Amino acid sequence: MRRMSFGSIPVVLALVLCVAAPVLAASKTDKGADKAKDAPKAEKLGQASPAGQGFDVEAFRRNFVAGLVRRPNAPVLRAADVRVDAAEKAARFAGAEIYIVRGALAPASGQAQPFTMFVSADGRFYVSDIVDLEEGRSILKDARDKMRVADLKDLGHTLLKGTGTRSVVYVSDPFCPYCRTAFAYLMGRTASFGEFRLAHFPLTSHPGADIACALMAWAAEKAPEKVLDFARFAYTDLPVPKVADKSPENLQKAWVEVAAAFLARFPELKALGADGEAIVAALAGSAWDAAVQNDMAKAAGMDISGTPVIFVNGVRVDGFDQNRLGQLLK
Repeated sequence: MRRMSFGSIPVVLALVLCVAAPVLAASKTDKGADKAKDAPKAEKLGQASPAGQGFDVEAFRRNFVAGLVRRPNAPVLRAADVRVDAAEKAARFAGAEIYIVRGALAPASGQAQPFTMFVSADGRFYVSDIVDLEEGRSILKDARDKMRVADLKDLGHTLLKGTGTRSVVYVSDPFCPYCRTAFAYLMGRTASFGEFRLAHFPLTSHPGADIACALMAWAAEKAPEKVLDFARFAYTDLPVPKVADKSPENLQKAWVEVAAAFLARFPELKALGADGEAIVAALAGSAWDAAVQNDMAKAAGMDISGTPVIFVNGVRVDGFDQNRLGQLLK
């Protein structure tokens, strides 16, 4: 029996970023610290240019890969496997130009893993953040927020559209109890939504959540008129499998149990298989499996490692913070 590929997202970025520079603190009196809002437009990509004149894409690719070879169990990558999609000047600090870079680790085989990083113009140094202590804010925040808007447009799939003005992106796991509580809360405020998008992030600690997410991804493509019903079922009525451990046998049991529960509720899933075991086999390695993997990779590239994470008009809320959400959804 083939195993589902969920939970296998590479840890390449973690291997690199764990050796990243610490947060830098800039004083308002430091004349070398310019605000991100004053940053010029994006430089042309694909050609190296001197530090201070633009972002050195090729040096960044080489340095990124060189850093990996020193890490234990790192995959084999070439500089060409580091894709750069966009780079913009974010700030100037202590005479150095800092760029925000968005791209993906995209080897010929395996799951591409998106990333968004702040890097020196010469492509050598990663910068986690630069905080102006006097003002108490990151001077990189504006650039990060601008890039996040573009990232969120392609994260997840649409569950519903309404007449409201709020764009909500919900990154979650249907078996996470906080996610279920947050989902119920959000579904009670749909009048505020212009669009509600669901991005799947099933945790390895919740066996069977990956199958539930794959089935919701199936509905988004094959039964879009019922995609909200699938989500409501997954986050409200779907029983959470109880397994003694995460042995292959118990994982398989959890997957089949979840698939069978969905099939009992949604007969149209017979298009995938006659029973839970057949549905699990059909989902393994499928486009819907890949769609969930893609959500997870994009979320990981946005520094998401747990659930729920909710974006309201681009503003990030980690965990179920009802008071904060209430303010954002007014």
